[in-house]
Amino acid sequence: MNRDPAPYREPNDLSLGGFVDRETLRFVRDYGHPPPRVWEAITQPAQLTVWLWPCLEFEPRAGGRCVFDLEGRRLEMPITTFEPFRTLTLGGRMRFDIEPSGDGCRLVFTLKRPPDGWSPMGMAGFHGWLGRLGRLLAERPQAETELWAAEIWNAVFAHYEAEVRRHVSDGARVIWRVHFAPGDAVPTAEARAHLDALAQRLKETGVAVTIDGFGDDPCTLEESFKLCAARVEGVAAYLRAAGVAAARINTGFVLGNYHYLVERDSEAGRAFNRRVELRPVY
Repeated sequence: MNRDPAPYREPNDLSLGGFVDRETLRFVRDYGHPPPRVWEAITQPAQLTVWLWPCLEFEPRAGGRCVFDLEGRRLEMPITTFEPFRTLTLGGRMRFDIEPSGDGCRLVFTLKRPPDGWSPMGMAGFHGWLGRLGRLLAERPQAETELWAAEIWNAVFAHYEAEVRRHVSDGARVIWRVHFAPGDAVPTAEARAHLDALAQRLKETGVAVTIDGFGDDPCTLEESFKLCAARVEGVAAYLRAAGVAAARINTGFVLGNYHYLVERDSEAGRAFNRRVELRPVY
Protein backbone atom coordinates (compact mmCIF):
# COMPACT_ATOMS: atom_id res chain seq x y z
CA MET A 1 0.00 0.00 0.00
CA ASN A 2 1.34 3.42 -0.97
CA ARG A 3 1.62 5.92 1.82
CA ASP A 4 2.22 9.62 1.65
CA PRO A 5 5.72 10.45 2.85
CA ALA A 6 6.00 11.98 6.30
CA PRO A 7 6.09 15.78 6.18
CA TYR A 8 9.52 17.34 6.36
CA ARG A 9 10.58 18.45 9.82
CA GLU A 10 13.44 20.88 10.23
CA PRO A 11 15.56 19.68 13.21
CA ASN A 12 15.36 23.16 14.75
CA ASP A 13 11.58 23.53 14.55
CA LEU A 14 10.99 22.92 18.24
CA SER A 15 14.03 24.83 19.49
CA LEU A 16 12.13 27.57 21.28
CA GLY A 17 13.65 30.95 21.98
CA GLY A 18 14.18 32.08 25.54
CA PHE A 19 15.05 35.18 27.52
CA VAL A 20 18.62 35.88 28.57
CA ASP A 21 17.36 38.84 30.58
CA ARG A 22 14.37 41.19 30.43
CA GLU A 23 15.86 43.04 27.47
CA THR A 24 17.24 40.12 25.46
CA LEU A 25 15.69 37.14 23.67
CA ARG A 26 17.90 34.44 22.16
CA PHE A 27 17.35 31.68 19.59
CA VAL A 28 19.91 28.94 18.88
CA ARG A 29 19.92 27.02 15.61
CA ASP A 30 22.27 24.20 14.53
CA TYR A 31 22.74 23.69 10.80
CA GLY A 32 24.54 21.04 8.79
CA HIS A 33 25.94 23.77 6.57
CA PRO A 34 29.29 25.61 6.78
CA PRO A 35 29.38 29.22 8.03
CA PRO A 36 29.83 30.77 4.53
CA ARG A 37 26.55 29.23 3.35
CA VAL A 38 24.61 30.59 6.33
CA TRP A 39 26.35 33.96 5.95
CA GLU A 40 25.12 34.18 2.35
CA ALA A 41 21.55 33.53 3.49
CA ILE A 42 21.60 36.37 6.03
CA THR A 43 23.40 38.97 3.88
CA GLN A 44 22.20 38.53 0.29
CA PRO A 45 19.01 40.46 -0.57
CA ALA A 46 17.54 37.70 -2.74
CA GLN A 47 17.90 35.16 0.06
CA LEU A 48 16.73 37.53 2.82
CA THR A 49 13.62 38.09 0.73
CA VAL A 50 12.90 34.35 0.69
CA TRP A 51 13.10 33.69 4.42
CA LEU A 52 12.74 37.04 6.22
CA TRP A 53 11.27 40.17 4.58
CA PRO A 54 11.49 41.61 1.06
CA CYS A 55 14.98 43.15 0.98
CA LEU A 56 15.47 46.17 -1.27
CA GLU A 57 19.08 46.95 -0.41
CA PHE A 58 21.96 45.53 1.60
CA GLU A 59 25.31 47.33 1.87
CA PRO A 60 27.79 44.64 3.01
CA ARG A 61 29.87 46.67 5.44
CA ALA A 62 29.79 48.09 8.93
CA GLY A 63 28.13 51.48 8.66
CA GLY A 64 26.10 50.36 5.65
CA ARG A 65 22.37 49.92 5.61
CA CYS A 66 19.79 47.22 5.05
CA VAL A 67 16.40 48.22 3.65
CA PHE A 68 13.26 46.09 3.81
CA ASP A 69 9.80 46.60 2.34
CA LEU A 70 7.16 45.67 4.92
CA GLU A 71 3.96 45.68 2.85
CA GLY A 72 4.70 49.14 1.48
CA ARG A 73 6.35 50.48 4.64
CA ARG A 74 10.08 51.09 4.29
CA LEU A 75 12.19 49.71 7.13
CA GLU A 76 15.78 50.96 7.02
CA MET A 77 18.25 49.44 9.48
CA PRO A 78 21.91 50.44 9.93
CA ILE A 79 24.45 47.62 9.79
CA THR A 80 26.30 48.16 13.04
CA THR A 81 28.44 45.00 12.99
CA PHE A 82 29.71 43.21 9.87
CA GLU A 83 32.33 40.50 10.41
CA PRO A 84 32.11 38.13 7.42
CA PHE A 85 31.09 34.56 8.27
CA ARG A 86 30.92 35.48 11.98
CA THR A 87 28.73 38.36 13.13
CA LEU A 88 26.04 40.62 11.67
CA THR A 89 24.05 43.19 13.64
CA LEU A 90 21.12 45.09 12.13
CA GLY A 91 19.79 48.23 13.75
CA GLY A 92 21.46 47.42 17.05
CA ARG A 93 18.55 45.07 17.78
CA MET A 94 19.02 41.97 15.61
CA ARG A 95 22.34 40.15 15.98
CA PHE A 96 23.46 36.99 14.17
CA ASP A 97 26.49 35.11 15.51
CA ILE A 98 27.83 32.13 13.53
CA GLU A 99 30.37 29.66 14.85
CA PRO A 100 31.67 26.41 13.31
CA SER A 101 30.24 23.24 14.81
CA GLY A 102 31.42 19.89 13.46
CA ASP A 103 30.71 19.78 9.73
CA GLY A 104 28.17 22.59 10.06
CA CYS A 105 27.67 25.61 12.26
CA ARG A 106 25.63 27.08 15.07
CA LEU A 107 23.67 30.30 14.61
CA VAL A 108 22.80 32.33 17.69
CA PHE A 109 20.19 34.97 16.92
CA THR A 110 19.78 37.66 19.58
CA LEU A 111 16.85 40.07 19.62
CA LYS A 112 16.76 43.17 21.82
CA ARG A 113 13.56 44.56 23.32
CA PRO A 114 11.70 46.81 20.86
CA PRO A 115 10.78 50.35 21.98
CA ASP A 116 7.08 49.40 22.12
CA GLY A 117 7.71 46.33 24.28
CA TRP A 118 7.87 42.60 23.66
CA SER A 119 5.23 41.23 21.32
CA PRO A 120 4.51 37.48 21.62
CA MET A 121 3.26 37.68 18.04
CA GLY A 122 6.55 39.18 16.89
CA MET A 123 8.53 36.63 18.90
CA ALA A 124 6.57 33.79 17.33
CA GLY A 125 7.19 35.48 13.99
CA PHE A 126 10.95 35.30 14.45
CA HIS A 127 10.61 31.62 15.38
CA GLY A 128 8.85 31.09 12.06
CA TRP A 129 11.29 33.20 10.05
CA LEU A 130 14.21 31.21 11.40
CA GLY A 131 12.36 28.04 10.41
CA ARG A 132 12.07 29.44 6.90
CA LEU A 133 15.82 30.09 6.95
CA GLY A 134 16.46 26.44 7.82
CA ARG A 135 14.27 25.31 4.95
CA LEU A 136 16.04 27.66 2.54
CA LEU A 137 19.37 26.16 3.58
CA ALA A 138 17.93 22.65 3.17
CA GLU A 139 16.61 23.61 -0.30
CA ARG A 140 13.07 22.59 0.53
CA PRO A 141 10.30 23.52 -1.95
CA GLN A 142 8.95 27.01 -1.27
CA ALA A 143 5.32 25.86 -1.43
CA GLU A 144 6.05 23.35 1.32
CA THR A 145 7.72 26.05 3.41
CA GLU A 146 4.74 28.36 3.07
CA LEU A 147 2.36 25.64 4.29
CA TRP A 148 4.56 25.06 7.31
CA ALA A 149 4.90 28.78 8.03
CA ALA A 150 1.12 29.23 7.95
CA GLU A 151 0.75 26.82 10.88
CA ILE A 152 3.78 27.38 13.11
CA TRP A 153 2.73 30.78 14.46
CA ASN A 154 -0.24 29.41 16.39
CA ALA A 155 1.80 26.42 17.53
CA VAL A 156 4.37 28.55 19.38
CA PHE A 157 2.48 31.78 20.18
CA ALA A 158 1.33 30.60 23.62
CA HIS A 159 4.91 29.72 24.58
CA TYR A 160 6.16 33.22 23.87
CA GLU A 161 3.23 34.85 25.64
CA ALA A 162 4.06 32.71 28.68
CA GLU A 163 7.76 33.61 28.42
CA VAL A 164 6.98 37.33 28.59
CA ARG A 165 4.73 36.77 31.59
CA ARG A 166 7.33 34.64 33.36
CA HIS A 167 10.46 36.69 32.68
CA VAL A 168 9.36 40.27 31.93
CA SER A 169 5.96 41.21 33.37
CA ASP A 170 6.51 39.56 36.77
CA GLY A 171 3.40 37.45 36.28
CA ALA A 172 1.14 40.31 35.21
CA ARG A 173 -1.19 39.90 32.27
CA VAL A 174 0.69 40.30 28.97
CA ILE A 175 -2.17 40.83 26.49
CA TRP A 176 -5.63 42.32 26.97
CA ARG A 177 -8.01 41.35 24.16
CA VAL A 178 -11.23 43.08 23.20
CA HIS A 179 -13.53 41.81 20.48
CA PHE A 180 -15.88 43.36 17.92
CA ALA A 181 -19.01 42.63 15.95
CA PRO A 182 -18.37 41.91 12.25
CA GLY A 183 -17.71 45.06 10.23
CA ASP A 184 -17.95 47.24 13.34
CA ALA A 185 -15.26 49.40 14.97
CA VAL A 186 -17.25 50.41 18.06
CA PRO A 187 -16.18 48.62 21.28
CA THR A 188 -18.95 46.47 22.74
CA ALA A 189 -20.17 46.82 26.31
CA GLU A 190 -18.00 43.85 27.29
CA ALA A 191 -15.00 45.40 25.53
CA ARG A 192 -15.55 48.69 27.34
CA ALA A 193 -15.54 46.91 30.69
CA HIS A 194 -12.15 45.34 29.85
CA LEU A 195 -10.83 48.71 28.68
CA ASP A 196 -11.96 50.38 31.90
CA ALA A 197 -10.04 47.80 33.93
CA LEU A 198 -6.94 48.20 31.75
CA ALA A 199 -7.10 52.01 31.88
CA GLN A 200 -7.18 51.85 35.68
CA ARG A 201 -4.13 49.56 35.72
CA LEU A 202 -2.22 51.78 33.29
CA LYS A 203 -2.90 54.85 35.43
CA GLU A 204 -1.86 53.03 38.59
CA THR A 205 1.39 51.65 37.16
CA GLY A 206 2.34 54.46 34.80
CA VAL A 207 3.33 52.01 32.04
CA ALA A 208 2.61 52.62 28.36
CA VAL A 209 0.50 50.37 26.14
CA THR A 210 0.83 49.22 22.53
CA ILE A 211 -2.30 48.42 20.52
CA ASP A 212 -2.46 45.84 17.71
CA GLY A 213 -5.49 45.32 15.45
CA PHE A 214 -6.70 42.11 13.81
CA GLY A 215 -9.81 41.11 11.91
CA ASP A 216 -11.83 38.19 10.61
CA ASP A 217 -14.52 40.10 8.77
CA PRO A 218 -16.53 39.46 5.58
CA CYS A 219 -14.56 41.96 3.50
CA THR A 220 -11.46 42.23 1.36
CA LEU A 221 -8.01 42.29 2.92
CA GLU A 222 -7.61 45.95 1.96
CA GLU A 223 -10.93 46.83 3.58
CA SER A 224 -9.98 44.87 6.68
CA PHE A 225 -6.86 47.00 7.18
CA LYS A 226 -9.00 50.14 7.26
CA LEU A 227 -11.50 48.52 9.61
CA CYS A 228 -8.81 47.32 12.00
CA ALA A 229 -7.11 50.73 11.96
CA ALA A 230 -10.45 52.26 12.95
CA ARG A 231 -10.76 49.72 15.78
CA VAL A 232 -7.28 50.56 17.05
CA GLU A 233 -8.01 54.29 16.96
CA GLY A 234 -11.37 53.76 18.66
CA VAL A 235 -9.74 51.85 21.49
CA ALA A 236 -6.97 54.47 21.79
CA ALA A 237 -9.60 57.23 21.98
CA TYR A 238 -11.46 55.31 24.69
CA LEU A 239 -8.28 55.00 26.79
CA ARG A 240 -7.51 58.71 26.35
CA ALA A 241 -11.02 59.58 27.47
CA ALA A 242 -10.50 57.33 30.50
CA GLY A 243 -7.48 59.38 31.54
CA VAL A 244 -4.53 57.53 29.98
CA ALA A 245 -2.05 60.06 28.60
CA ALA A 246 -1.86 60.05 24.80
CA ALA A 247 1.95 59.88 24.97
CA ARG A 248 1.67 56.45 26.62
CA ILE A 249 -0.52 54.93 23.88
CA ASN A 250 1.32 53.39 20.91
CA THR A 251 0.04 51.78 17.71
CA GLY A 252 1.80 48.52 16.86
CA PHE A 253 0.59 46.13 14.16
CA VAL A 254 -2.56 46.68 12.11
CA LEU A 255 -2.87 43.42 10.20
CA GLY A 256 -6.48 43.17 9.09
CA ASN A 257 -7.76 39.72 8.11
CA TYR A 258 -4.32 38.21 8.46
CA HIS A 259 -3.41 36.65 11.82
CA TYR A 260 -5.84 34.20 13.42
CA LEU A 261 -5.75 32.84 16.93
CA VAL A 262 -8.30 30.08 16.33
CA GLU A 263 -9.80 28.28 13.35
CA ARG A 264 -12.19 30.32 11.20
CA ASP A 265 -14.70 27.57 10.44
CA SER A 266 -17.32 28.77 12.94
CA GLU A 267 -18.87 32.10 13.88
CA ALA A 268 -17.48 31.70 17.40
CA GLY A 269 -13.97 31.32 15.99
CA ARG A 270 -14.34 34.30 13.67
CA ALA A 271 -15.72 36.40 16.53
CA PHE A 272 -12.68 35.58 18.67
CA ASN A 273 -10.34 36.54 15.81
CA ARG A 274 -11.98 39.98 15.42
CA ARG A 275 -9.94 41.65 18.11
CA VAL A 276 -7.70 44.40 19.29
CA GLU A 277 -4.81 43.33 21.48
CA LEU A 278 -3.39 45.73 24.04
CA ARG A 279 0.11 45.05 25.34
CA PRO A 280 1.30 46.93 28.44
CA VAL A 281 4.91 47.94 27.77
CA TYR A 282 6.68 46.26 30.67
